Amino acid sequence: MAASMPEHGVGAMSLSRRAFAVGVLGAAAVRGFARVRQPVEITDILDLDSMPGGAFVREQARRIVRSAFLAAGSASDGHRNTTPYDLHLPGGNMGYPAFWVRDAAMMLGGDLIPAGEIEGWIRLVASVTSGPETWVVRPGVTVPPLTVPDHVTFDARACFFPGSYETGDKQGGPPWGHTPPLDDNFYFLSMVYEHWRLTRELSLWRGPVGWNGREIALRDLCERVYASGTCDPSTGLVMSGDPETENAKDWGFCDAIFKSGALLFPSVLKFIAARQMSELMSADDDHERAASYAADGESLARAISSTFLRGGTAGDEAWLHSATGIGNQADVWGTALAVTSGAIGGTDAMSAARSLVRAYRERTAVRDGMVRHVLTTDKVNNGSWERAVCAAGEYQNGGYWFTPVGWYIAAMHIADAQAAGELAREFVGTLRADRRPDGLTHAWEWRNPQTGAQANPLYVASIALPFLSLQRAGLAGLLDQG
Repeated sequence: MAASMPEHGVGAMSLSRRAFAVGVLGAAAVRGFARVRQPVEITDILDLDSMPGGAFVREQARRIVRSAFLAAGSASDGHRNTTPYDLHLPGGNMGYPAFWVRDAAMMLGGDLIPAGEIEGWIRLVASVTSGPETWVVRPGVTVPPLTVPDHVTFDARACFFPGSYETGDKQGGPPWGHTPPLDDNFYFLSMVYEHWRLTRELSLWRGPVGWNGREIALRDLCERVYASGTCDPSTGLVMSGDPETENAKDWGFCDAIFKSGALLFPSVLKFIAARQMSELMSADDDHERAASYAADGESLARAISSTFLRGGTAGDEAWLHSATGIGNQADVWGTALAVTSGAIGGTDAMSAARSLVRAYRERTAVRDGMVRHVLTTDKVNNGSWERAVCAAGEYQNGGYWFTPVGWYIAAMHIADAQAAGELAREFVGTLRADRRPDGLTHAWEWRNPQTGAQANPLYVASIALPFLSLQRAGLAGLLDQG
């Protein structure tokens, strides 16, 4: 890519899919944005009522995933998918009219998306991943080499930054980052891994994909994507500099939050990617590279515990903090994912799990089966992030989300199976109680029960990711109690 890359946008929208929904320009926008598409199908509400909790959640996930489907060449709400690939969008209400890499990856790990469609996603994302040279978008805003985009428009153009649907030189910059978010490279690798997991075929992995106007073996592209980004050379932890001069967006579900220093969440994602790359290399009979990636994962796990864990001696409660600079606060979502992914283990994982149990029991992180990012008792900024684009109590700065519930339940389970079962029942109960006339649960992206604010119904990550997370952890049976 070059600095002369043409400006392009989708429609007249100027806010990111997340910023557009949260309405950072005013609380009225948050409450007013709830446009719902026509029901996908009429459901038998009595049949849904009689389903065990696990079957109910799975059926809701299946139907809400279906509602977010946009086939190649088809149109919805005035938006046409002109890419050659079938796509799934973040939600079934067309509130986010683009293809989001991380949201798509969060639908994988089960059988909700067929392997053929995942292959299309991989080819689409590869084709718009940035080239081997840094793209200077404009002074002070750059896209480093081998950067996977934040989202892709319906005409197959890359949006590297949150904050807009621009694909040209107006994207990026304050408050959305001077370089793109640091998570999408790892979510792309998870797409490749999940395709292989479903097919057990290496033809896509070994074969060519389009990238930067040329062809490259997907395996080679994955290695380059894994190695890109700013990391500490001694630990491999993902890093970010001063928010005033460098990127401060660690991942997309905190793209309205400022952080700096070593960053927990993308480092956990890198740990997961290292294990996935090791498994792929082993399947490809490249045992030297498999061992190298396994060693990366082990090094990252050690560094995650030593850098981010804050608490007492072994056996006491402890939290993983979100960053070592700005945002050095207990990270509820990051702690839950680190435990359930194996990024921390042993007594460290047990200490973190006990902290999650206490936060559940004392209602400092959980309400109505939903989870907030930062503890209500956090002292840095009265239960809010240290610095954020959005107001306290809204969106990523104190809203409650279904997205991480599966991680939270699975992490708690190692310390308190009863608490894990109770949260699973709360989750199912809230979904059952908040159904539309067609039987689909609203599956809001986020809510604040105290203010009544809520945004984006039929949000796929709210229903699919918790189910898939519990299924992977062997704990989907906990849902049957609700």
